[in-house]
Amino acid sequence: MRSIRHKTLFAAAFVFAAGFASTASAASCIECMDIYNACMTATGGDYGICAHEHNLCAAPQNCPLMPEIIID
Repeated sequence: MRSIRHKTLFAAAFVFAAGFASTASAASCIECMDIYNACMTATGGDYGICAHEHNLCAAPQNCPLMPEIIID
């Protein structure tokens, strides 16, 4: 009986930790969007520059990336 209780407690702790990690990750993604929004205000709406700044923040944190416009 004790073994089952131990496994249930372990599973509950694992689910809590996974939920906490995803919440922390979501908070980081919001910070990247804040960088994008501040950049759009500061540059007068230069999407290419701001998308690049957003992606520099987002890539290491596994957040969704914005498409970057590259003009040659």
